[in-house]
Amino acid sequence: MKYIQQGNGDYLVLVHGALADGAMWHKHMALLAPYFELVSVTLRHFDEGDTGGFGLNTHADELAALVNELARHKPVKIVGWSYGADVVLNALAKQDFPVSGVFLYEPGYPGCLQESELNTWQQDANAMFGQVFEEFSHGNLELAVASLIDGSGNKQGYFQSQPCSVKEAQLAKRHTLAHQLHQQEQPVINPDTVANISVPVVLGYGEHTRPLFRLVTARTSALINQAELQEMSGESHMLPQENPEKFSDHIKSIFLHQDQ
Repeated sequence: MKYIQQGNGDYLVLVHGALADGAMWHKHMALLAPYFELVSVTLRHFDEGDTGGFGLNTHADELAALVNELARHKPVKIVGWSYGADVVLNALAKQDFPVSGVFLYEPGYPGCLQESELNTWQQDANAMFGQVFEEFSHGNLELAVASLIDGSGNKQGYFQSQPCSVKEAQLAKRHTLAHQLHQQEQPVINPDTVANISVPVVLGYGEHTRPLFRLVTARTSALINQAELQEMSGESHMLPQENPEKFSDHIKSIFLHQDQ
């Protein structure tokens, strides 16, 4: 697994979301390096030229292999955002995952939802991804990227409102849509496996996030014995990319407090 490493202290592994890679955490790493030894991973196929499988099982297994190696040397904490949060959650559900603390911001995989929640999730997923699939099917990858980011930010025009450097980085990952939109792997995230997670997990969501992320985050928190659910005031799904300073401060408040 490809990764960037920086800083001193216990390991803190950072797992990116869709249309991103390990570089999305550069600003966070500069802020967190005095407190942790940071390991910012790039999941398979989120870099050009990668081969092999794609999905929550492939990514969870590769992440677990890295974390197991790191944990031989000193404690490991982990942060996952969006698709990356699903990867971390799947790793926790699949096996003994040797981490001492976890922060998941807005996972989206619906494996734990109750039937009534799943109906709401599906309606919101259709609203978010319908236009993405439509643009992708016509080969309009740049418009598909813009639609996915608009949906993630829960605001029409969100993509265009971002700094040029962020938009360029997202568009550079348009090749990942073919993998992301047609995944075949079936993760083991379900109420039984998630209820067996024994490590402390903090789950967060933004006050203005869309229902599909809110539902999954809240239900996951309800199932895990040592879970804490936090709402981020005034924020949406895009908080980690939109405001690295605020997100990094929140990471410090979670993990440095746990260590006291």
